[in-house]
Amino acid sequence: RARRRMLGVMKKTASMVPRAEITQQIVSPTVPDEKLRDLDMNLLMLLNRSWQPRRVVITKEVISFSFPQDEVELDFIPLEDLDFVKELKDFGDVCHLDNDQDTASDNQHALQLATTRDGHNAGRLYYIRTDSGQALDRLKAVIQTNAKIARRRSKAKNRFEYWQYRVRTAYESDVAQAIVALIIAANFACTIVESQLFDHILTPEGNPTPLSQWLEGLNLFFIFVFTVELMINLFSNWLMPFVQNGWCWLDVFIVIMSLFSLASSSRSSVVRVLRALRVIRLFGRIPSLRRIITALSRAILPMCNVFLILGLLISMASVVAVSIFGELAPEYFGVFDKAFVTLFHITAGEPWPDQLSRIREDGSTNWTVAGFSAAFTVAVVWVMLQVSVAVLLNNFISAANQMEMEERLEMAAVKKQDQQTTNPLEPLLNKLATEFTDDDDLTDQLNKLYHILDSDRSGGLDSHEFCAAIKKLDFRPRIHISDSDFASITLNGRLCDVTGQLGPMEFEIVMRRQIRHLAQSRLSLITRDRSPEELDWMQFGTLKMIYMEQTRVEQDLKLMQVSVDRVLAALDIGSEAGSAGGGGG
Repeated sequence: RARRRMLGVMKKTASMVPRAEITQQIVSPTVPDEKLRDLDMNLLMLLNRSWQPRRVVITKEVISFSFPQDEVELDFIPLEDLDFVKELKDFGDVCHLDNDQDTASDNQHALQLATTRDGHNAGRLYYIRTDSGQALDRLKAVIQTNAKIARRRSKAKNRFEYWQYRVRTAYESDVAQAIVALIIAANFACTIVESQLFDHILTPEGNPTPLSQWLEGLNLFFIFVFTVELMINLFSNWLMPFVQNGWCWLDVFIVIMSLFSLASSSRSSVVRVLRALRVIRLFGRIPSLRRIITALSRAILPMCNVFLILGLLISMASVVAVSIFGELAPEYFGVFDKAFVTLFHITAGEPWPDQLSRIREDGSTNWTVAGFSAAFTVAVVWVMLQVSVAVLLNNFISAANQMEMEERLEMAAVKKQDQQTTNPLEPLLNKLATEFTDDDDLTDQLNKLYHILDSDRSGGLDSHEFCAAIKKLDFRPRIHISDSDFASITLNGRLCDVTGQLGPMEFEIVMRRQIRHLAQSRLSLITRDRSPEELDWMQFGTLKMIYMEQTRVEQDLKLMQVSVDRVLAALDIGSEAGSAGGGGG
C-alpha cells in the first residue's frame, strides 16, 4: 500500500510541477525490506537485446529489480498487474538477441512475465533467466503463488467485478459451453420424440398420458436450465458486451418465448414451433456453425437488390399471366396473388399447370402458352435465379474470407504480443522509423523530440528526467521505462556526456542505435510472420545486405578510429622523445 501511495504521489507530482523540479522531488526507492521478502536471488534480465545481471526480490505485492548487491530499486512489477507467466521453450520465437548472445542456453531456463496493458507497467513484457531448471521452477512457483494472492486481494476490493470475473471465466470455458450445447441437443431430441409420438400424447378422452407428463416435465427442466444459463450470461457480461452480441439477443428471444409457452396448452402448434426453435441456440455454441451462420447473414444483405429484381420480374409476369390465362385457368391465374404463387412455384422447379398445355388436342402448338412459358423460364429461371445463386455464393465466400482474415488478424495480434521485444521504447521507435524520409529528416525529428523531453531547457537529460518525460508522451498503452532501461540503452552511461546526461548529440546517437536494433529484430522475425509463398525473398535479401553493409562500415570506422588513435599516440610519444633528446643535446 505504501508503494502504491508513493507511486500515486510521483504521478501527481510529475503532472503538476515543472520539469526542472521533478528530479529534485523524486527519491530513488529501495528494494523491499528483508522481512517482507519471499525470494531474493540474482539472475539475468533481458534488456536492450542482451542478458544483464539483476537482483530480483519478490514479496506478496511486488517483483522488485535492482543491480546485484544494490539496494536501489530500478523497476518493479505490482503482482496484481501480472497477466501471465510463461516458461519459454524457444526463445528465438519471441525476441532476437545480439549475435554474441548464447541463444542455445537461453532456451533452457527463461521466463516471460506479461503485465496488463492498463496497469503500472503498461503491458510490457519482461524476460528473466536463471542458471538452472530447479531455480527456474522455484522462481516460477513463487511468482505464480504470490500473483494469485495479490490478484485475489485486489479483486476483493470490488466484489461485483471479482465474482463477475470468476463467473465469466467458468461460463466461457470449453467444458461449460460443451455442457450447454449438449443440453440444447437433448432438448431438440425430446422435441423430435414428441413430434414422432404426437398421437400417443393424449388419450381418446383428451387426457394426458404418462408419456405426455414425462415430456412436459423435461420441457420445464429445459426452460429452467435455459433461463438460469441466460441469467449467468447476463451477469458475466454485464452490460455492453451482452447488448452488443447478437447471439445473446437470440438467447433472450428464445427464453422469453419458452416462458410464454408455459401459459399455453402443451398441444398448441405455436408451442411446438417455439420448442423446435430452441435448437437455433446451438449455432452460437459451436464455432464452426457460428461462422457459417455469420457468413450467411453477411451474404444475405447484399442479396436484397437481386431478390428485389427477381420479385419484380415475377410480379410483372403475374400481371401478364392474369390478362392472358385468367379465363383459361382461373384456379392458377384468376387473380394476381394466385398467379404470383403459381409462377413462384414454377421458379422453384414445379411443372407448368396441366390445364395450360403447350400442345392442343389437334396436335398443333399453343404458341401463347409455349411463348410465355419459354420467356418466363429463360428470363427468370435460367437467368435471374442463377444470377441470385451466383451472387449469394460470391457474397458468402467473400464474407467467409473476411471472417477468416479477421481471425488471422486477431491471431497475428496475439502473436505480436507474444513476440514483443523487451525494449520499452518500441512504440516510439516504430513511429520514428516509419515517418522519417531521409537522414536529415530523422535528425530533425530527433531534435524536436529532444526539445519536447527537455522541457526545462537545461540541455541535458538525466535518468529520472528522461523516464518521467517518456512516460508523458501520448502513446496507448503508455510507455513504461525505468532507470534500469536508461542504463541499458546508454550502455551503463558510456553513451552519455561527462555529466552522465544525454545532450542533443548523445540523444541522437542513442535513438539511432535503438532504431537500428529495432530494424534488425524486425528482419529476424519477418520469416516467422509470413509464409514462404507470401515472402518476397528478393526484398528480404536486399534489406539484410543493406544492414550488413552498414554494420561492416561501422566496424571499419571503429578500426580506423583505433588506428588513428594509435598513430596520434605514437606521434605524441615521438615528439616528446625528440623534445627530450633536443633538450639533452
